[in-house]
Amino acid sequence: MIKNRKLNAGTPWTGGVLLLFFWSLIVGVVNQQWLSFGAGFVFLGFYGICLYLDQKMHTVELVERLLSYIFFLTLASALIGLLENFNFITREAAWWKICFGLTTVVSNDDTLFRITGTFGNPNLAASWYAVMILVGYYFYEKTPKNEHRIFFYGILLLITALVLTGSRGAMIGLMIGFVVYDLAAGKMFHVTIRMLSFLIGMGAFIGSSDWFPRGDLLSSTIDLRWAIWENCFNMFLKKPVTGWGIMGIYFADDNVYQYLRVLHAHNMLLSWVVMLGLVGLFLLLWMEWHLWGSLWQLFKEKCPLMPLLVAVQAFFWGHGVFDFSIMSPQIGLLFMVFSSLICTLAGSENSKPYFSAPKRFFCRLQGIRSLRKTNKNQ
Repeated sequence: MIKNRKLNAGTPWTGGVLLLFFWSLIVGVVNQQWLSFGAGFVFLGFYGICLYLDQKMHTVELVERLLSYIFFLTLASALIGLLENFNFITREAAWWKICFGLTTVVSNDDTLFRITGTFGNPNLAASWYAVMILVGYYFYEKTPKNEHRIFFYGILLLITALVLTGSRGAMIGLMIGFVVYDLAAGKMFHVTIRMLSFLIGMGAFIGSSDWFPRGDLLSSTIDLRWAIWENCFNMFLKKPVTGWGIMGIYFADDNVYQYLRVLHAHNMLLSWVVMLGLVGLFLLLWMEWHLWGSLWQLFKEKCPLMPLLVAVQAFFWGHGVFDFSIMSPQIGLLFMVFSSLICTLAGSENSKPYFSAPKRFFCRLQGIRSLRKTNKNQ
């Protein structure tokens, strides 16, 4: 892109990612957190990927092809998760397990076994599998009946893997995603059925939590989350503008963070504002504002991918109430790709270059001058 002089700010989303890169470096320097400074370069990688999508993914067919590749690759990861569940893949360290993400990043108690697939963390695996369930559902509805079986069994495999991860937040986020999907698709009967199922399921989970995976730990999980949120909110109050850096929560002094050491606040907005401050939060909300405007445009244009794209966004924000899985490179990449595709497909104003207003002004001015010269010659 640099060679062909196509390197620019891209869509508002892509331009926002570039601004987040610069801001994360500033925050790292201010806090003298050099690991946070280095981690900020992940945003530069995201910017490059989003810019590539801006240049290449302008049709529904190209996006569908990309998503189908990711879906079928994910089935391989889910199969590895099943092998892990049945102890065909053990937890003994080996170099090839590290290469394929088969080692756990965090401790995984054998008495509370949760599969991690190829992600090294059960919550990250759950986020990826849940998004791919929505993708599979889209293809299941779109493909001819003779091809339904492939996606049906693929979705069934992913649901099994999702349950084995034991991630309750991802399951709740997935239910929200399905409701939003059918709402965007105009299937009000399906919305009613899903809402009733969701409410009945939540009632059963609260009333009889022992019936569900890790349900006996519900009370302790709530206490744990509340303590983390309280500590992180106090951190935000100490540095509201700049935040503490991308790795700031983990490396905060014991006088600042007085509880179990964690990487993030286990809440999307709270994690973001603690790490990058109010400036970082403003950039994120500004990007989301343009993103939802692009979704509305796709809805008016009756884009077939719109229900899936808005459902994935609903999943990330629903899951984001309880976790911050997009902090990981894998899930962060998934979030960035889906968000970038929305602005790219929207076309028109939302997918024009971020700094395009001055360019349009000078182009119009040049056009007026050319018209005047033509009139003078005549």
